[in-house]
This record gives sequence, structure tokens and C-alpha cells, in this order.
Amino acid sequence: ECTQGWLEPLLDRIARNPTNVVCPVIDVLNEDTLAYQGGAYFAVGGFDWNLQFNWHSIPERERKRRSHSFEPAWSPTMAGGLFSIDRKFFEKLGAYDPGFDIWGAENLEISFKTWMCGGTLEIVPCSHVGHIFRKRSPYKWRSS
Repeated sequence: ECTQGWLEPLLDRIARNPTNVVCPVIDVLNEDTLAYQGGAYFAVGGFDWNLQFNWHSIPERERKRRSHSFEPAWSPTMAGGLFSIDRKFFEKLGAYDPGFDIWGAENLEISFKTWMCGGTLEIVPCSHVGHIFRKRSPYKWRSS
């Protein structure tokens, strides 16, 4: 669910620099009632040694780089699927890997390509989108 005014801050960042890849703050929707719970804290993306995405508090060096709390924060990675990107820059990055056939890892792929190809990945605090977080994957994983 998108909150009022969620899109404009993302588009503004891309208009300022088409190599900015921007993400909203992802708030929580209750999976049973679909109520907008909000409550997401402002964080940046990371990953563990199993390449599982996770959230981290904003590092001190990033807090110092930002002059205001409403400025976007640079993020090493992003959660999958909730981002805005200039189409030409997305195509320059090679778009999504056609070998990926289920969700998982595409967010890390786009994150790494963004940073390696001269882009910047940002979490934009003025943009909020509600999301239902799954407790487990809906897919059956191949055993081979």
C-alpha cells in the first residue's frame, strides 16, 4: 500500500541524477487484517554470508554524511522489488538476470550492479510504502 506522496520524493531523486536508484521506507501491513501498522524504522540494507538480505541501523559515517534527517541515506543493498530506477540506467546495468526464475537475490544483484556501475542506492525517508512480509518463501526450491 502506498502512502500519500510516496512517489514524488523518489522521482525527484532520479530527476536530479538518473544513476540514483531509490527505495522507499518499507512499513508493515498486518498479514491477517491488512491494517497499515507502519512502524518501520529508518534503516539501510545489508546481507549476511548466506546472501540473505537484512536491515541495519544507519552507520555513524552515513549519519555524519547527511546534513538533515530527511535526506536520503546511502544503502549497500535494497529489499527486492520496491525501488525506482531510470529505465536507461536499468538497461545499462543489464536489467534483471534472465536466469533468475523466482524471487530472491535479484535485489542484491541490482544493488551490486548499481554501485559497481557508478550509481548510488538510496533509502528515501520521505517516501513510505506498506508491505506484507512473508514468514517463509511461497516457492518450492529445487533440490538439485
